[in-house]
Amino acid sequence: MFKRIVAVFLSVMLFAAGAGVLTSYNVKAASSLRIIVNGQELQTGGASAYTNGTETMLPLREMALALKYKVTFSGATGTFLLERFQESIQFRLSGQELVLDGKNKVPYTGGIELKQKKAYVPLSFFAAIGLVTSYNLATGQIEVYTPEVMAGAVAGLLANGNYPELYERYFAKDADPASLPVLQQSWEGINLPSASYFGVKSTTSTQQDGTITIVSVLSFTKAEAVLTLELGASGKLTKLTLTPVQAASEVLASPSQP
Repeated sequence: MFKRIVAVFLSVMLFAAGAGVLTSYNVKAASSLRIIVNGQELQTGGASAYTNGTETMLPLREMALALKYKVTFSGATGTFLLERFQESIQFRLSGQELVLDGKNKVPYTGGIELKQKKAYVPLSFFAAIGLVTSYNLATGQIEVYTPEVMAGAVAGLLANGNYPELYERYFAKDADPASLPVLQQSWEGINLPSASYFGVKSTTSTQQDGTITIVSVLSFTKAEAVLTLELGASGKLTKLTLTPVQAASEVLASPSQP
């Protein structure tokens, strides 16, 4: 398990809310595949995503730049380094392990492939570094979100009262739609007494056994609330809870029952 802590600029979140060697077997050019990064379609030029067996391969440099990482590669050691703010990701061309922030080692399935002098990594690579990933085989759409942007997008739909779209876009297929009225009641119970919703103040995320838990503090004009998202291996929501900060603090501070 590893944990990411992100300080989020409200202006960024409000914007987001509006919103190896290549093997030869079973390689399928997938020009119809669309890559969505933080809600925006990625323009990859000639570096299109493709499928190779069970793996969905994405262009490393284009994806990293879209996610605001600086990319460097050492030919002498065959090592890549991605850097963003105080975060670093190091990995070898021939390996299947990532070193996060110089200490946490995280494995990922698949491996790096080279195609026309460009490096491609499997979708699982981005899940391994704590991002929310999904692939819709029927539509050919690949989505990758940072936890903070995912939280901002969900909160934005809540703020706009767009519960059906929230369910359609972000919930798992087997999620119970009957929970939407309860969700609406919870949001309105916090939003109305606390005046207007302002944005996401901060976000933390943890990943364990294929489940990502995203906890965000939401700012309102007169109060704050905690938004908790749980996402399964499909990258879709399986649980969403909203709690006033005071109530959340009381729960955390209360002694456990015998």
